[in-house]
Amino acid sequence: MISQERLEAILADLTAQEGVRGVVVTNMEGLPLSSDLPPETTETVAAILTSLVGKALDAVRELQEGSLSFLTLDTTKGQINIAPDVKEDLILVVLK
Repeated sequence: MISQERLEAILADLTAQEGVRGVVVTNMEGLPLSSDLPPETTETVAAILTSLVGKALDAVRELQEGSLSFLTLDTTKGQINIAPDVKEDLILVVLK
């Protein structure tokens, strides 16, 4: 499992980048580990995106396409970038 210090460093690095509107780090079960969004939003986003990542992992596995490394959701306001790391049991979500 990743240390709290490392989580805080990742969050600080990402939020310092130009155009980043929010960052959420959650485990693969949907438990938020770190976020700069409001708590209610963080919990909802973590739950929904954990489910989405699970479905995407299932699809990649079923299609025998190797492993899932990144998802991008294009929205009318920007992008939601999702980077699951199964080995570290983490999902990183960045709103740009």
